[in-house]
Amino acid sequence: MDWKSFLSKEGIGIMGTSNSQGEVNLAIYSPPKILDDNIVVFGATHRVTYSYLTENPKAMFMYITDKWNGVRLKLKLIKVEKEGSMLENIKNDFIKMGYNKLAEEIKYALYFEVTNAYPLKGR
Repeated sequence: MDWKSFLSKEGIGIMGTSNSQGEVNLAIYSPPKILDDNIVVFGATHRVTYSYLTENPKAMFMYITDKWNGVRLKLKLIKVEKEGSMLENIKNDFIKMGYNKLAEEIKYALYFEVTNAYPLKGR
């Protein structure tokens, strides 16, 4: 499945995580930066999503484009950066979109391995 093409379209992203007790969290997320065939990077604040990922590195990201098209990515957290050029690039992207306050709150660059990709509907 060509999941990367969906992430370049306008849409809305939702990240799903759960902690070690199985409590679930959903959060709105922008599409990630794509590094290669199976590595993506998201910016994250120090909130529930990040907290849950420190307990359980598995997540799902759903990206919905026009007319209910999109993709679901099964993810595994492989690296967290608290500084560096990737984190600064992510913050700058939010500033360019006018989200200055959110850019200030972003504390982490989260690197994920894409372990599987599914269409938005079906398998």
